[in-house]
Amino acid sequence: MNARANDDEVQTAPVMDGATEATNEEKLSGLVEQVEHDHGAEGAGAMADHLRDRMDETGVEEEQPNDQVE
Repeated sequence: MNARANDDEVQTAPVMDGATEATNEEKLSGLVEQVEHDHGAEGAGAMADHLRDRMDETGVEEEQPNDQVE
């Protein structure tokens, strides 16, 4: 179980082990999943706004579309 942080402590890095080693694509995928969970009921436009905000906050960059079909 995680210890409760003091109110004056600010999280400055990811909590999960390995999060700092994740690729940009993995980080973006995690943000999409988080935003969908937290704001999915608000609609696609609101989710896109929240995702852009989270990307700015975390420094995650937009991925370029993949032109190849797998």
